[in-house]
Amino acid sequence: MRQRSLLAAAALLAVSAAAHAEHFEYRVSLSGVYSDGGTDGCTPPDFNQPGCPQPGTLSGTLRFDTPSGSDGDYAIGDDITNFYVSLGGLPGDVLWGGVDLAGGVPSGVVKSLDETESFYFNWADRSASYAYDYGYHSPNGSFTGLLSAVPEPASLTLLLAGLAGLAGLGRRRAAARLAA
Repeated sequence: MRQRSLLAAAALLAVSAAAHAEHFEYRVSLSGVYSDGGTDGCTPPDFNQPGCPQPGTLSGTLRFDTPSGSDGDYAIGDDITNFYVSLGGLPGDVLWGGVDLAGGVPSGVVKSLDETESFYFNWADRSASYAYDYGYHSPNGSFTGLLSAVPEPASLTLLLAGLAGLAGLGRRRAAARLAA
């Protein structure tokens, strides 16, 4: 009887875990080149002009919620909620695109509605890229880089509790050695 109850509880837990919304959050670190644009272009010998390509770095945050942790394709606006990427003008733009979950690993492409900005990410290989092009003689850039996980608060709490426990154990052992 007890074994049957445990199996039923495990099955219920598995079903509820598969049906709940999944939250994803990553740090984005990119490097690449950009240009501020301008009608003068980029002419030698002065490569300090606004139209000349310049090296640059970007960092930001990517976060979103899917309706479940199940594999599938999820569209921004229909299935994906709380989608946010803090690069360029994307936080304030109307976005389209989606996220594909395969084995719980997300990847996706997101673009601004006017397609002047695009962001691609793939957690499987920890890669990301961001590009923008506002037209002829206008600012443009292309950046590639890496994603890194942002720990969930519960994970950090467990880590800190474990470290505190180890510190307490170490103090207790040290006090026992001094007393002996």
